[in-house]
Amino acid sequence: MPRVLLLLEHVFMAWMLYDCIRRRPGGYWFWIIFIPFGEWFYFFNVKIHDPDMRWLKELFRYRKPESLDALRYRHDETPSLTNRLRLAQALHDAGEYQEAAGMFESLYVEDNQNLEGLYGLARCQAALGDHETAAVTFERVIEADSSFAEYEPWLDLAKSLWQLDRMPEAIERLEQLVEISPRLAHSVTLAQFQKEANEKEGARGTLEAALHHFQHTPRYHRKRNRLWAFKAKRLLKSLG
Repeated sequence: MPRVLLLLEHVFMAWMLYDCIRRRPGGYWFWIIFIPFGEWFYFFNVKIHDPDMRWLKELFRYRKPESLDALRYRHDETPSLTNRLRLAQALHDAGEYQEAAGMFESLYVEDNQNLEGLYGLARCQAALGDHETAAVTFERVIEADSSFAEYEPWLDLAKSLWQLDRMPEAIERLEQLVEISPRLAHSVTLAQFQKEANEKEGARGTLEAALHHFQHTPRYHRKRNRLWAFKAKRLLKSLG
């Protein structure tokens, strides 16, 4: 076991040396890596800031979410927009959709530029089963800012339309999304909807085009989206 750990330590040091030579962050880092635990110092100060290391960086930043009671107390003491938004989001996550909807709506009524409030209200409406109203509210969010919340309102809108048996509209909205944001995740979602609507040729075309585009994206982008690429290939295979 000690030999295995020693081997892993040497491999890790070699990886950091290779990264240092390739990146050229400064000559002094090359010597720091050779001092005891220097490779770890380099990793947490330089390497961890790479785009494909973002998940690890966020992991070290993880903090336990505050309880609902703590958020209620903070809101009652200081009823600011920020504290109201935090409480509303926590209520939504806890399944208290009715109360959360009221808070989200008050945020938007007080400030009609507050799309977090409008989007939160739409999510609560959908969670409560009122997909007709939710679809209209999601549309309002998209009209105000098409890229809001990393395009999530588009996906939520498609789900609500699907629940209302408005399948062609749901697919049309997702096709519009893929046109303005050709992310692999969006294409896979579109293809899943097309498959459910028995549009297998359309789904196959969507996935083939998405995977072709994916192969020509930068390496860090491909690493970040490996899971979606796997899902796309698995879905394509299921189409026959």
